[in-house]
Amino acid sequence: MKIDNYKLGDLLVKIIDNRGKTPPYSGEGDVELIETASLVGNNKFPDYNLVTKYVDQDTFNTWFRSGHPIKDDILIATVGVNIGNVVIMRENRGCIAQNLVGFRPNIKILSPHFLYYFLSWDRTQAYLKKLDIGSAQPSIKVPHLLHVKIPCPVMMIQRKIASILSAYDDLIENNTRRIKILEEMAQAIYNEWFVKFRFPGHEKVKMVDSELGKIPEGWEVKKLEYITELVKNKFRDNQHSNLPLLDLARIPRRSLAINGFGQSDEIKTSRITFKEGDILFGAIRPYFHKVIVAPCDGVTNVSVFVLKNKDIVGKYFLFNLLFSDEVVAWATQYAGGTKMPVISWEVFKTMKVIIPTKEIIMDFESTVCNIFYLIRTLNLKNLVLRTTRDLLLPKLMSGEIDVENLDIKVDNEQ
Repeated sequence: MKIDNYKLGDLLVKIIDNRGKTPPYSGEGDVELIETASLVGNNKFPDYNLVTKYVDQDTFNTWFRSGHPIKDDILIATVGVNIGNVVIMRENRGCIAQNLVGFRPNIKILSPHFLYYFLSWDRTQAYLKKLDIGSAQPSIKVPHLLHVKIPCPVMMIQRKIASILSAYDDLIENNTRRIKILEEMAQAIYNEWFVKFRFPGHEKVKMVDSELGKIPEGWEVKKLEYITELVKNKFRDNQHSNLPLLDLARIPRRSLAINGFGQSDEIKTSRITFKEGDILFGAIRPYFHKVIVAPCDGVTNVSVFVLKNKDIVGKYFLFNLLFSDEVVAWATQYAGGTKMPVISWEVFKTMKVIIPTKEIIMDFESTVCNIFYLIRTLNLKNLVLRTTRDLLLPKLMSGEIDVENLDIKVDNEQ
C-alpha cells in the first residue's frame, strides 16, 4: 500500500478562526459558541450539551473574518487543558471561540474523517503536545500545526480506514444516546416522587410544615451527613495500580456517559480509590455538575468526593439527590475561593435535605435499579468499544493492517 507524506497545510482549502478574541456573548437561543470545553476527549463530535455561551445572529454574520465551521470541518483546541483535543463537525452549526481553530480539508485528496482519526491518534496527540510553547498555560500556534506531516494513502484507502473506525464510534454514540434517555427516565421519576411529591399513594398522605417548606407527613429534614459518608480510601501502588483512573477531568458534565478512563499513574497528586456503586461528586467548580455512579472499581483524585449511602437511603436515591440542580446550585453557592471555587466536605455535609420514609425509598430503588443497571452495562460496553477502536487505529494508520483488498462498505462522505 503506497503512502505519501504531506504537510497538513498543503491539504487544506480553508482555515477557520476568529479575530483573535472571543466575540461578545448574547442570550441562550442564539448561535452556539463552541469552546474548548465542548471538545471532549474520545468524543468524535462537539458536545453541544456543554455549550454555555452564545452570540447573536448579527455578530455571527459579521464577526468571523474567515467564515464559520461547517459539516466535516475539523476543530482543534490550541490553548488550555484540552489542548490538542479534536472533533469533526457533524453539521453546519455554531461558531468557534478564540482558543480553537478549524481546518477544512481538500476532499479531493484528504478525507475529513481520515484526518480526524489521524489527529486523534495517540502518536499524533503526543506530537501535538510537544508543540506546546505556552508558559502560563499550554498553547499551540497554528503555523506549527500546518507543518504536521500526514501519511496519506489514496482516497479509497482513507475512506476504508475511516469506515472501519467510524463503525465503532457509531456504536458508542448509539449507546451514549441510550444512556441519556435512561438518565432522563430516572430523573423524571425522582422529580415526580421527591420534588413534586407525587409518589405512589401520595393522595393519602398529609402535607406538613418543615424548615424546607411543606413535606409529606412522616418525612424528615436532615443534614446530608445523616444519609451519606465520605470515603477516603488511600491509593496504594502495590494494591491499586491496575485500577482505571476516573479523575475530575474525565467525569462528564451533567451526564452518566463516561468518555473513557486513564491509567492510575497519570496523576501525581493524592489519589483515592472508589468501589463500583460509589457516587463521585466533583468538588472543584461544582457548577460543572460532575456527578456519577461509578460503574466499576477505580481511582480518582482528592478533588472528587467519593460518597457512599448509609442504610437509611438507597444509592440511587442519593445519586439523584446529588445530581439535582438544586444540590449543585447549593454547593456552588457555598463553595469557597474565587478563581477555582471548591465546596469543602465540612460545609457540604451540613446541607439540609428532605428524607422520605424508608418504604418510599425502597420502592424507588426497586423501580429504577434496572435503569441504572443498563446505564452501567452500556458504559462498560463503550469502554470495550473505545479500547478496541484505539488498538485498531495505529495499526490502520501505519499500514500494519492493509485494507486495500478488504471488501468494506465505504460511505463516500467519510
